[in-house]
Amino acid sequence: MSAGNLKVSETPECETAPPKTRKKRIIVFFAVGAIVAVAAALVSRQLSPLSNQVLQPPSSPLAEMTVSVVHPERVPSTTVLNLPGQLQAYTDAPIFAQTSGYLKAWNFDIGAKVKANDILAEIDTPEVDQELVQAKAQLQVAQSALQLSQVTYQRNQDLFKQNVITSEEYDTVTDTYRENQAMVAADQANIAQLNALEAFKLVRAPFDGIVTARDTDIGDYVAAGSGTQLFRVARTSPLRIYVNVPQDLAQLVKIGLEETLTVPEFPGRTFPAHITNAAGAVDPISRSLQTELQIPNETGELLPGAYAEVSLRLNGNRGLVTIPANAWLFQRQGATVGLVHPDGKVEIRKVTIYLNLGDKLEISRGLSDLDQVIVNPSDGLTNGMHVTVISPDPPHPLTTQ
Repeated sequence: MSAGNLKVSETPECETAPPKTRKKRIIVFFAVGAIVAVAAALVSRQLSPLSNQVLQPPSSPLAEMTVSVVHPERVPSTTVLNLPGQLQAYTDAPIFAQTSGYLKAWNFDIGAKVKANDILAEIDTPEVDQELVQAKAQLQVAQSALQLSQVTYQRNQDLFKQNVITSEEYDTVTDTYRENQAMVAADQANIAQLNALEAFKLVRAPFDGIVTARDTDIGDYVAAGSGTQLFRVARTSPLRIYVNVPQDLAQLVKIGLEETLTVPEFPGRTFPAHITNAAGAVDPISRSLQTELQIPNETGELLPGAYAEVSLRLNGNRGLVTIPANAWLFQRQGATVGLVHPDGKVEIRKVTIYLNLGDKLEISRGLSDLDQVIVNPSDGLTNGMHVTVISPDPPHPLTTQ
């Protein structure tokens, strides 16, 4: 082999490297490129808000809060109070027997209207009749003895003055005469008692009214003082009704006030009533004032014992105001509201809630109708901060076509 024909091929270093090493280098190159791209994206994202913050001016710490306000409304001076009660007869009296005997007859049944002194029933009293006859006979005996002792007394009085009889004899005659006088008086009193019992044989109505119960019948034995009623009579014109007025309204109850009441059996109708009496003391258990009203009931439509509802219109300014329920601030010191003074400063004021009506609150202390109360107050509301008041839009008037 000659030197001229010999060819020497020169291969670059990279070509002479093994294929496996070349593949690793390519992978490393692409991985580094991906890491650099991700890092650049993150850096640009972090720098973007900073650039915006630099371009936008910071908000002013002195910017004022805007609020909406309302004025508290006065509670009307007339308070309408609906209270339950039960109608009662003006006078309701059980009728008992005042003498013993058997019921001979009765003249009125339940529901009958009676006048005062009408005879409700008659009682047969044979024992009382016999006692009366005996008492009259005994009175006659006593009167005869009194007449004899009187004549003897007068005769011995003259003899004593003439010193014919001794003082002892005269005293004896005088004593006998006085005893007979007392016996006659006692017999007369006994007859008067029996005559009264005889009068009670007729059971009479004590007043004008209606018989509401009859608990006896012909032939029944009735005993004086047994406690068993024969009849019950009620005076239904006028009627009474008692209601319990809450303590906070007790001072507004005035004698003579004209009120109304309703009963379920007459829907849509009202009946007049007026206050006649008040207890003058608050019940310590119910914390209420018992109040009595009278209803004329001249037609007799209303019945004793029926349920009724009394509507009381009590006049008097109690100093209450109402505010929306969303004006209430929930804070540790209790019920508070936010107020805005004319100079725009805020005051957090403690108030006393009298009654929670759901959408409204009745306030008894802490507010007047001249105050500006913030509605929907922010939790960040503090004393002394300045706010801007937004007047609510007036309601649009309705247009008629």
